[in-house]
Amino acid sequence: MMRRACRCGLLPEMAASMALVLAVALALVLGIALPLPLHAQDTAVLRVTAQAPAQGQTGATVELHLEVMTSTWFTQPPQLPKLELPGVMVTPPSGQGELVRDERDGVALNGLRYTYLLSAQSAGTLHIPALRVSAHLGPGGAATTAESVPLSIAISGEAQPDKVVGELTVTQSFALAPDPLVQGGRITRSVTQRADGVQPMLLPPAPLADVPHFKRYPREPEVITLTDGRGGFVGAQRIDRADYVAQEAGSFALPPLTLHWTDGRSGAAQSQTLPGRQVDVAAAPAAPPPFSLSEDLAKLRHGARWALPAWAMPVLAGLAAVGLALWLGWSWWKRQARALGAAVQRGRQRWRASEPCYWRAWRREARASRPVLSDFYRWMRRSGGAVALRAALAPMNERDREFAQATLRQVYGTGAGGDGWRARLASRSRAWRKAWRRSTPARHALPVELNPVNQGRDPRTGRS
Repeated sequence: MMRRACRCGLLPEMAASMALVLAVALALVLGIALPLPLHAQDTAVLRVTAQAPAQGQTGATVELHLEVMTSTWFTQPPQLPKLELPGVMVTPPSGQGELVRDERDGVALNGLRYTYLLSAQSAGTLHIPALRVSAHLGPGGAATTAESVPLSIAISGEAQPDKVVGELTVTQSFALAPDPLVQGGRITRSVTQRADGVQPMLLPPAPLADVPHFKRYPREPEVITLTDGRGGFVGAQRIDRADYVAQEAGSFALPPLTLHWTDGRSGAAQSQTLPGRQVDVAAAPAAPPPFSLSEDLAKLRHGARWALPAWAMPVLAGLAAVGLALWLGWSWWKRQARALGAAVQRGRQRWRASEPCYWRAWRREARASRPVLSDFYRWMRRSGGAVALRAALAPMNERDREFAQATLRQVYGTGAGGDGWRARLASRSRAWRKAWRRSTPARHALPVELNPVNQGRDPRTGRS
């Protein structure tokens, strides 16, 4: 009985001991496990390291590697600083970084490596300041900032405009359109330069100059940066192109091209000559029009075709200009027309009152068959100033006066006969006209009856 009782009392004590051991073990496990995430979060670091060679040359491309690493992960891409250096051509990273891993002080780090391309134009010491990078780290996305250690690079050499550091390869190609070439066609000459370790802007342009018998049309150069496909810098490539349009038919030559540069490593002058090309240009054929304009017009007008001659357009334009001038200055033109009509009327009146007009009327009357002398007397009065033939011929010689008496008897006498007197009178009147013209006073002279010299004289005979 005593042995059975002892066994029953030991069981509760053993159960209690085992529960206590399990509680202590669980507490130890929780005490170790729970602080791990907090410790890991508290110890998340951001390390920024800048690496660059200690020496460089003018015109050469120096790679500045900026490593941004952390013990956790990036919730957003790191914000890189803007690097500006006086006298240095700086090409920032393209945005793609190279994955890198490292371990420092027993802490595993991972991150990205970015590359800045630097090309110094003058010798000296290139000071790179501390580069500050900001990033958001996991798991909480806290913003963290770190910066690199400043660097110095010794740049040697002399700056030269055509200095190319690295291996340079130059090639060219020709493209004809059409092929074979005809007048008006073009030949495209392309020159490709490829250099390792050189930035694109440092490659000089190809000397694609003008060529006789061709019209040159340069194109924009194609400049690209060469990479290794993972964001790593390799070099540069520049393609210069120019189109040469043939202006005339014949056989012509495109001259060779020579590119000069200086090897930055050895300092030796380098050059490469690209061969030219002989080009045969044929005369441009007379290409027929793709469609007939006259036929299309005939179809549109249903056969009612007509064409204006070459002089029609200038004439129509001139008529339109004249019409516009008349319309704009109608009042002025109207006044000018009235003035011109009045001048014409005054000229006509002066002509009708002039001696030549009366002379022509008498000449017409002399050729007529009517036995009248109306126009003769009008002309005689206008030319000689007398109304009777005897008075008009009083200053003449005796022969003229006798001729006048005989003529009057033939015209008005009972013994008139024949028409010969008209011809004789017309012929004789020419001499009388000349005599009367010589004796006619000037317009500005005084009339005969008012001239003191002629006082007491007969105005027709001039005698006292």
